[in-house]
Amino acid sequence: MLLPVLAPLRDIRREDVHAPVLDEFMGGLGVGYSYGPPYGQRLVTWADLQRMELPRRMLRRQAAHNLDGRLGAAQVHGQPPALMLQFDGIASTLLLAEPFWAGLERAVPGELVVGVPARDVVIVTGSQSPPGLAKVRRAIDRIFFAGDPHLLSRKLLVRRRGVWEVFTQNLAHAAF
Repeated sequence: MLLPVLAPLRDIRREDVHAPVLDEFMGGLGVGYSYGPPYGQRLVTWADLQRMELPRRMLRRQAAHNLDGRLGAAQVHGQPPALMLQFDGIASTLLLAEPFWAGLERAVPGELVVGVPARDVVIVTGSQSPPGLAKVRRAIDRIFFAGDPHLLSRKLLVRRRGVWEVFTQNLAHAAF
């Protein structure tokens, strides 16, 4: 089954037919596509698309459809101030699943804020939870320090009006 997976945009090499197909997402992240399970071991390349005679638009559509159908496998662990997500070793893919986030919005104080330091790690908190934000930042630092084969981003992301963007906290406001 084909699913979308998040990958760093630094991996884009459009002129190389053996490079993965990556669509820009946001904050230095892109969306690649992987068959699995296990997912994310190998991303679909431009050569794969040519061989399958599959238009890029259909690749995106099929992956999104499959993701929507697999949302029941997503799990939320932990308790506030920070929650962890689990999803077939590619928890970061859940950022692409619109319906998933509607239910979590009410579970955190303020706006949804996530850390996605690696493909299989998503930590969720609220923008109005200083202890949660600190916990997410510590987790990101630990994962980058330890290393991971699929590191993604040190940035926190916030969900506003149904769209993810880079979270920039007002430090004067955060001190209170």
